[in-house]
Amino acid sequence: MTPQEQDVAHLQELLGAFYAGRMDRNAIRSAVIDVVLARIRCQRVSMWKFDGKPGNLSLLCFASKAAGGELDVSERRLAQNEYRDYFNALIERGTHVSGDALNDPALQAMREPYLVANNVRSMLDAAFMLNGRAYGMVCCEETRALRDWRAGDVLALRAIVTRLALLMSGAPESVLWTTPSLPARAL
Repeated sequence: MTPQEQDVAHLQELLGAFYAGRMDRNAIRSAVIDVVLARIRCQRVSMWKFDGKPGNLSLLCFASKAAGGELDVSERRLAQNEYRDYFNALIERGTHVSGDALNDPALQAMREPYLVANNVRSMLDAAFMLNGRAYGMVCCEETRALRDWRAGDVLALRAIVTRLALLMSGAPESVLWTTPSLPARAL
């Protein structure tokens, strides 16, 4: 079984347990983040979704976890003027790779409110997209040093996030259907 097949099987098992009521929301978030941490081997993973009213959507970090750490569900938000350039760069390819986040032009508006505040040095992000709409993203973060993300890291994260979107879309009571989304095109 390939690493991607292992990830898919594990994610299917986890989401099956969640939708069957054997795991609560925080347990599933923590377990999914653990899948990403194990595959990408980064220092922290954060999960983001859009929140608010159409025309005034913020980007909400609703869960994060450092490697070897506990799940953090304290919320952090970015306003549209802080994430617009980043979001545009992200949806262009479905992923955004930044070996030096503090000097990445697409990340400049979120430099102080998120990158500096959370000591993010490098990022690898994959958009959570379904049917031409973006619902959020999963972010792999390095906090101690710059990182040159490998093509295998990008493909693995994209595969995990795509599988999550597909698994969640099939669940009738998925949070996906109550989460605001944006068209997958430039803001």
